[in-house]
Amino acid sequence: MISGMVKIGWEKILPPRTMARDATNPPQQLLQQLGLSQDTTHAFVYYSTDQKVFYVALIIHFAFAIVFAALYILLAQYWHKITLWQGAVYGIVIWILFHLLLMPAMGTVPAAWNQPFDEHFSEFFGHIIWAWSIHATAFFLIAQDRKQTLRQL
Repeated sequence: MISGMVKIGWEKILPPRTMARDATNPPQQLLQQLGLSQDTTHAFVYYSTDQKVFYVALIIHFAFAIVFAALYILLAQYWHKITLWQGAVYGIVIWILFHLLLMPAMGTVPAAWNQPFDEHFSEFFGHIIWAWSIHATAFFLIAQDRKQTLRQL
């Protein structure tokens, strides 16, 4: 959950997409490609009177963060090199896999060479910070585990 909040915060500082390209963001687009309606993918609730919170996109965003944080910790138990640069390499690999290869191949986002530099810059560094926050949180929590269930990162 923490890494998901970190990534959202990063994207508020350095938005990866223009407002026009973010009208349907990649998680929403992917769900629509899987057959969900635009009404479903753009479902929202109001917060603080007039702020739209698109909860379906948030569910996908946090599910991604949780799954890939768990995967990082699991991989780190068996393949310590995944923790190189306190998780930064993991973040870069996830960025390459999803933003440069898989999502463009599926037509969810434009091909890498058709994405603006701003998007690459924000997503590249955003994934490094995101993965580092996974590493830092896991490092702290594992160190506090009195049962020594997991090996320290």
